[in-house]
Amino acid sequence: MNSLQIAEYYFQLSNDSNFDEITKLFCQSSTYRSGKGELFLGVSDIMSMQRRYHGLFAKLEWQVNSVTETKPGIVHFNFNFVGETHTGERVEYSGLEDVVVYGGKIQHIQVQRL
Repeated sequence: MNSLQIAEYYFQLSNDSNFDEITKLFCQSSTYRSGKGELFLGVSDIMSMQRRYHGLFAKLEWQVNSVTETKPGIVHFNFNFVGETHTGERVEYSGLEDVVVYGGKIQHIQVQRL
């Protein structure tokens, strides 16, 4: 898979909360900056954060509005998030996400909420 395909696959897996397959896309030196500014280092730290976040919701979906590879290995997404908590509260926000792919693995993700 090329960088664009890996990044798009990551979004698909995230919508399915498929943590086993998401884990395979990262490496020990991967980093992730959340939309709240939190920084996570390494696949274990990243996946722990993702499991906690997904666990807040009974249903969730990232809807991709646009995706472009701005430079080789750097994929930029414009997205909307829609989720429903376990108590029925609806959570919605929009954001930008950059996924940096190198050597077939996600090296870095940076999320910016709008």
